[in-house]
Amino acid sequence: MYGSQMVLKCLEKEGVDVLFGYPGGAVIPLFDALYEDKRFKVIRPVHEQMGTHEAEGYAKATNKIGVMIATSGPGATNTVTGIADAYLDSVPILVITGQVSKEGLGKNSFQEVNITEITKAITKKNYQITEGSQIAEVFKDAFYTLRTGRPGPVLIDITKNAFLEDIEEVPYEPKAVEKDLRQNDYAEVIDQIADEIKKAKRPVIYAGGGVLKAEASEELRDFAQSLNIPVANSIMGLGSFDRKSPLSYGIVGMHGDAETNSLIYSSDLLLGIGVKFSDRAIGKRDGFTENSKIVHIDTDQSEFNKNIDTDYTCLGDLKEILKTLKEKCQGVRFGQAEIKPRETLKEDVLPTQILNKLQEYYPDDTIVATDVGEHQMWTVRRWLFSKPNTLVTSGGLGTMGFGLGAAIGAKVAKRDKPVLLITGDGSFRMNQMELLTAVTNDIPLTVVVFDNHTLGMVRQWQALFNDRRYSSTDINDGLDINYLCKAYGANFLGHISTIGELDAILKNHDPMKGVNVIQFSLDHNLAAIPMVAAGTAINEIIDEVIY
Repeated sequence: MYGSQMVLKCLEKEGVDVLFGYPGGAVIPLFDALYEDKRFKVIRPVHEQMGTHEAEGYAKATNKIGVMIATSGPGATNTVTGIADAYLDSVPILVITGQVSKEGLGKNSFQEVNITEITKAITKKNYQITEGSQIAEVFKDAFYTLRTGRPGPVLIDITKNAFLEDIEEVPYEPKAVEKDLRQNDYAEVIDQIADEIKKAKRPVIYAGGGVLKAEASEELRDFAQSLNIPVANSIMGLGSFDRKSPLSYGIVGMHGDAETNSLIYSSDLLLGIGVKFSDRAIGKRDGFTENSKIVHIDTDQSEFNKNIDTDYTCLGDLKEILKTLKEKCQGVRFGQAEIKPRETLKEDVLPTQILNKLQEYYPDDTIVATDVGEHQMWTVRRWLFSKPNTLVTSGGLGTMGFGLGAAIGAKVAKRDKPVLLITGDGSFRMNQMELLTAVTNDIPLTVVVFDNHTLGMVRQWQALFNDRRYSSTDINDGLDINYLCKAYGANFLGHISTIGELDAILKNHDPMKGVNVIQFSLDHNLAAIPMVAAGTAINEIIDEVIY
C-alpha cells in the first residue's frame, strides 16, 4: 500500500471517522487516498486556522481527538494559532501537515517551513516522518501521547515522498494506554485533606476544566452535595457542576460576581480541583484568599505551586480522589454559606436579558460556543450551564475568531444537539467566511452577533486604564450582515434591538435546521462588569466603567 493509505489505516484503527482538512500540494497524495475511501467524513474549512478550531470544537464537545490536515508552508503555519489555543486549553487534537519531499528539506524549497520547530513549544509532542515505513510506529506513539497525561495537541509532519512510497502493509493495533501508577500514591495526603475538611468552617470548591477532561462531574456533584460545600468554577470548568444548583456560584476572578469572589476570598479552606489557578482567576498570587488553606488536586504535577502557593497537593485520578474524599468525610455536612449566590435571572442589563431569553427556548444540553470579548464574559457569567462539555470557548489564549469554527466542529460531533454561537461584531469579522463551511456541509447552527460597533473589551480597558483614549477600537465600516448571509446562503433572521423582537424570532425558530444569524444592536458603552483589574486581589471590585 502507499504511505498515504497507511495514514488512513492508522486513523481508522484509532477510531477517527471525521477529518477537518484543506488540500494543497504536499498533501495531494493523502486527499487522493481519501477520494475512494468512504470511512471518513471530510469537512473542508474556508481557512486552515478555522479548520484547527473546528477540530478543537469537536474535541471539546466530546473529549475525543479532533484531527486537522493541512498542506506545507502557509497551510501549516495557518494552523499555529489553533494549535496554541489547544495547548493552553489542554485540548486533544492531532494536526497532520504535509511537507516537501525528503530531498528538498533544508533547501528553502517551495512551501517549505520547519513546522516542527515552529510548534515545539505549543505541542505535547511533534514528529516528522520522512519515510513511509515510519508511519505506523509514529501514529501509534502520537495517539498514545494524545491519550495519556494532560491532554493537548500533537503534530505529525509528513514529507510528500513518504505519502507516495509503496510500503509493506503491516498490522496496526493502537498502543495500550496503561494507568499512570505514580498517581496512586496519595493515601497519606488524602487523610490530611479529609482532616482539614472536617476542621473547616467555610470551605469552598474551585472546580476547573480538569474535572470535565477526567469525566468526573458526577463525582464532583456527589462530593459537593454530600458535604453541602459551595462550588465556584473557572471559565473552562463551567458545565462540571450544575449552575442551577443552589451550591453553584459560577465563575470566579476577573469577571466573577462580587458574591463569588467574596465567597472565595473569605473561605478558610479552598479545594482547587482540576484547575491551573490562572492569573485571570486569582488576580495576584497572594490576593485570591485572605487567609485560607489551599488544596490543589490535579492530574498534572507541573501545575502545583506554579501560580499560587498551596498547603496540600494531591496528584491522581480526580474520579477516584473525589470518591475517596467523600467516603472519608461521611457524616460531615456544612451549613449554608453566609454569602448567597447572585440572583442570576433577575438582572435587567440588556445582554443578560438576551441570554435569559435564549435560555427560555434552548434546552439544557445546548452546546454554547463563544468568541472572545465582552460577549464571552456576559455568556459565561449568565448562561446556566448544567451539562458537561456544553461550553466551547477559548480560555488561555483568548482567541478572537475561535467561535464559528469551534461551533461547526461541535455540531459535527453532536448532530443531535442544538449549537448556539454567541459572538461579537469584532470577532465575527474574523470568522464570518466560515458560514460558507456550515452551509456547504449542511451543519445547522445559530449565530447571535452582539453588535456594539466596537471592540468592546478593548474599549472597556481603554476607558478604565488609558484615560478613555479609544485608539482603533470603534467599528464603523457599515458591514451589512444581511447581505453577507445572502452571499453565503445562510438565513438572516433579523437585525434587532429589543427583547420583544428576539422573542418573536425565537417563537418561530428551529435551532436544528439551517445556518441562522441574528444581529442584536447594543450600546457600545455597555461594559462587562463587575470586574477586577489585572494583578489585584479578587475582592477589589470595579463595578462601574465611565466612558
